[in-house]
Amino acid sequence: MKQIKYILVILAMTLVACSDKDDKAADNTPKTNAEVRVLNVDVVLPTNIQQQWKNTIDWAMANIAKAQQIESKQVKLNLRYHDEDTENLEVLAYNLTHPEEGEDTCHAIIGPYYSDHAGTFLSYAAQTRLPVLMPTCTSAELQRINTRNTYAWFLTESDITQCEIIFSAIKTMKGNNVVLLYSDDNYGKSFFDWFNFLATENGLNIVGSGAHAYKSGDDLYEFFKEVAIEADGEMITVCMALSEPNDYLEVSNQIDEFMSDPPEDVEPMFSLFCSDKALSEEVVFSGDMLSFIGISPVASMNSGFQQVYRQRFGRLPLSGEAQLYDALCLIAMGGIHQMTSPDECLVYGKQVVYTKRPFEPGLTDYMRSVVASYGKESGQWSVEGLATVFHALIKDGSANYYGATGELTFDETTSTKILNTNYMVWMTDYNYFGNDFNKKVIPICYLSTSGTGSSASTTAIWERTKNFEQTFETDIEAGKNLNDATDHWAVVISPSTTWANYRHQADAFAMYQTLRQHGYDDDHIVLIVEDNLANAEENSKFPGKIFVERSDDEIIHDDLVNLDVRNGAKVDYHFSDLTPDDVADIMLGHQSSRLPEVIHPTATSNVFFFWSGHGGSSEGPLWGNEDARSYFGTERINDIVTQMNAEGMYRRMMFSIETCFSGKWGEALTGLPNVIVLTAANPNETSKADVHNSDLGVYLSNAFARTFRQYVNQNNQISLRDLYIELAKTTNGSHVSIYNERNYGSVYTNNMTDYFPQ
Repeated sequence: MKQIKYILVILAMTLVACSDKDDKAADNTPKTNAEVRVLNVDVVLPTNIQQQWKNTIDWAMANIAKAQQIESKQVKLNLRYHDEDTENLEVLAYNLTHPEEGEDTCHAIIGPYYSDHAGTFLSYAAQTRLPVLMPTCTSAELQRINTRNTYAWFLTESDITQCEIIFSAIKTMKGNNVVLLYSDDNYGKSFFDWFNFLATENGLNIVGSGAHAYKSGDDLYEFFKEVAIEADGEMITVCMALSEPNDYLEVSNQIDEFMSDPPEDVEPMFSLFCSDKALSEEVVFSGDMLSFIGISPVASMNSGFQQVYRQRFGRLPLSGEAQLYDALCLIAMGGIHQMTSPDECLVYGKQVVYTKRPFEPGLTDYMRSVVASYGKESGQWSVEGLATVFHALIKDGSANYYGATGELTFDETTSTKILNTNYMVWMTDYNYFGNDFNKKVIPICYLSTSGTGSSASTTAIWERTKNFEQTFETDIEAGKNLNDATDHWAVVISPSTTWANYRHQADAFAMYQTLRQHGYDDDHIVLIVEDNLANAEENSKFPGKIFVERSDDEIIHDDLVNLDVRNGAKVDYHFSDLTPDDVADIMLGHQSSRLPEVIHPTATSNVFFFWSGHGGSSEGPLWGNEDARSYFGTERINDIVTQMNAEGMYRRMMFSIETCFSGKWGEALTGLPNVIVLTAANPNETSKADVHNSDLGVYLSNAFARTFRQYVNQNNQISLRDLYIELAKTTNGSHVSIYNERNYGSVYTNNMTDYFPQ
């Protein structure tokens, strides 16, 4: 697991000395005839956030101007404000990125504040590579989708990191029982997706259903009652990841009321741990809010920014202010670099070249050049430090900038995703009833993923080696005296039908190809997919083709890179033409004029079943897309396999299930003889998409299915245990699980030749 190191609250007096230097202009005479370039920067934030961040905006603008005043070339930032809460964001995003003739060109966008709005601006900015700098957009999905977009600047790590730090802090504070209340939006989704996984990784006990989507006004009485009864008098930490400040107040009031008048024979004990959105004046100064602990991204304690800010303005900076300061400075630095080095834009020593319009490097690329350089001169965020950076950029075209948020280490792919964010764990003191922010908010500690203000990637969790691993018995009697298999049958299903769910059908087609590669003919595979991707309108770049992996290298590899997995596939049924009962008939061999293609296994047949789609927290695999209102059913799948067993329709059977909460089927099938269930997630977890393709704008595959294919193709004799280990290592964000091995046989001695014989 990623190491979380704690930095105790030590406010070094040497750092405060920066405040005196900060306001001193250079002794040199300002240039009155300097060449000045004006950059129009459109600030898209809610009006209340604009006001809360005004101190930082004015401070940064003044420092940027002072730092350049002796230079012969200067950049001036012209800020233009837009209210994120009232503007038509679709129209605004288009207008800023497609200015009409005669209008002032937008050179960069700061904002939006909410992750839900960022996708709109990024989609339009793609056409001109206009830099969009987002101080607070932390949605993990948003950041992953835009991971290769050089104009998408994320200045705070994703909420995967915040979520991990929350659970690490709870564990450190001796917490045990946890539940999550989250907003049903892009912000809350990150916490929901990672809650069960990270709680399990940290050895915390998830109480009741664990996670509950909260909407303003929801009555939480029954939820609190359920978890309080299960906890049986033990403390429960309620993690709140809510988008709106007022929601924290509403939930706090409901907890207070529940604890004041609990149900009979229930002794509730709750503590509150809040995500970064709670660090707002509305929450902190509310007399109704219970005392609680929270976490928020802040400036690096090593930079001195937070200490100087507090001395200058009389309070701690709010979440996002340090990131905003660095955003304004980076735009100015990129502008100076572009102004003074118009013919040379190097990122990691290589000239930036584009093959698509606009062909020439833009402002975003010169900003990338600044953060990716290893110049001889270094400067911090203060006036003197900024002056050093601007002078070095004009003189040598390179410089190192140490920002308010610390050492600005960005990802090596695009140099636009920050790799390390500093966090403050804080608590509220409600013995104090005044309006002094510093007395209301008490810092407990400062921490980061590296502990130093440098170098840990947001992808480190995505690529993590997990701590939790299943253990298996080495000697199991089941399965030792079976007759040899005489034939093999397979059912492959994807219940997804939309372009956004491309990966599910693609994985189904890829599994079909893998089965064919290992000896199955079409008469022994039933393939059920909607088959509407290859010729979809959205597939204009690769018409007629479906991929699970794409590479610029056009060589076709054994692991399906650049292979059209639709080619040659025989689709037996379109998903939308079937019902769950039809699938039961197909598996039970009930052939009819309506269902001509079914399987006909016997007591000496091995049967492989693969399902790739969405799942729900109640019964696992959904019958349809993510908005489906029905499940295939845990009881139904148990009934089908029970009947197959009674009628002698399999020797052995493997279920490989790639959905959220797929462990529900593992539980449902436990107890049946000679059945093994391999799932991408346990019963309480979501499963994560894996391979995103910017050309198609969708995920092509899931890590579970990709790794399954890869290792079976490399070695069909791989043991179930070794396959599990590889899947567990590479399927990130969920715990791959094996079910029912005691009724199947040892995972150490049984291998995949039972289902992939050649």
